[in-house]
Amino acid sequence: MAITVSSMTSIAMFNQGLGVHTATQGSQTGNALLLASQRMGQKLDSANVQLSSMGQISSGFANLQVASKALASPAKTATSADIVSAVKNFATAFNAATKTVSTALNGAGNGAGVLANDIHVRFASNDLKGVLSSGSNTADLNKIGVSMNKDGTLSVNTKTLQSAIQANPNAVNDTLAKIGQQAAQVSAKDLAGTGNVGGAVNSLSASVKALQSQSVAQQKLASGSLTVQSPVANIGNMAGSLASYMQIFSL
Repeated sequence: MAITVSSMTSIAMFNQGLGVHTATQGSQTGNALLLASQRMGQKLDSANVQLSSMGQISSGFANLQVASKALASPAKTATSADIVSAVKNFATAFNAATKTVSTALNGAGNGAGVLANDIHVRFASNDLKGVLSSGSNTADLNKIGVSMNKDGTLSVNTKTLQSAIQANPNAVNDTLAKIGQQAAQVSAKDLAGTGNVGGAVNSLSASVKALQSQSVAQQKLASGSLTVQSPVANIGNMAGSLASYMQIFSL
């Protein structure tokens, strides 16, 4: 069967139509994959922000644990100045942990925080508040110059604390030992692998890793789809070029 310019032109027109139809389908698929990849990227970004916030909470609880232990078990040679320093360090660590949790839940005054819906963070917040509200802790701290503010943080009146130490050092040591032990226990419990903070960090870390794997897989699919589209779309053009070549040389 002789191949004529007319037959080649018909073939080219058919292939062009097929190529355009296939390319359109490929373009739609590629766009869908790109959109899915973008959404996955957004989820990954959100998970990373949450993990970062939870990491800050974990760091705050770790610092509180250290300060609490120092408050509960001062050195036998500790002076009045050492005790005042330990109380201030404890208040600083407690306040930092409290503010970090509050920001994670309530944001910086501009709406909900990044962990507003995380029940574990709320439990951790309640644990911090419980250290001060348990039993007579609030009243006992007030007696030695340590008061709780409306936002849940602590303030230390150095003069009142020094006077309390001079008047009754044993009573002050007993109060500080009690508060320090409770705060250290709460911190350790929440930082544990199954605790409100430690468990949440582990869970978010696993989620981030899973999302990273899914994101890479979707990006590969989207990239592969775009690569395949090009030769399919060009089939009609190749046939048309061949027809022109045959016409020029009278094949």
